[in-house]
Amino acid sequence: MRAPIAPALLFAITLAACAGGASTATGPAATGEAAAAVTAARGDASKARPLTGRCELSFPAPPLPLPPLLHQIDVGTCQLSQLGRTAFYGEQVINFAAGTQSGERTLTAANGDVLRAVHAGTSWPSGPGQISFVTTMTFVGGTGRFAHATGQAHGEGTASLITHSTSVTLDGWIAYDASERSDR
Repeated sequence: MRAPIAPALLFAITLAACAGGASTATGPAATGEAAAAVTAARGDASKARPLTGRCELSFPAPPLPLPPLLHQIDVGTCQLSQLGRTAFYGEQVINFAAGTQSGERTLTAANGDVLRAVHAGTSWPSGPGQISFVTTMTFVGGTGRFAHATGQAHGEGTASLITHSTSVTLDGWIAYDASERSDR
């Protein structure tokens, strides 16, 4: 059994910026093929699209000694299919004892359309000052073309407790109505 490590959890939560389902989801729901099947079952196959990309985030240094639960804010940018260069903002709660994190994320496209997600994940130490993590993000609407968005993405990444930075790769799917316009 792994000993709880606060930095690992901090990183996992920071990286979980893109999660919202089971923390270790690696199954078909995270792939474009499964997304098409799920969307087709809803009769909405024309709206399912693959969502892939990478996010580079930063987070503040945690207080020492580490508290059992930490509320963390993550900020940064992503380059994502369907959104392009995207501003990232996330808040999450890291449970250092359990090695889990969960929270909410906001992805803002260049035109101002917002995609909202909830996430959950797990993390573990992977080297000196490094935390590895997996997370699942579930898309829960937003504004503009993402007003009624649904979907899910699997995230994998690492966080550096030394540089307070996180890098995560996302792979999943999203369904939305591209004809909806931002109301700005």
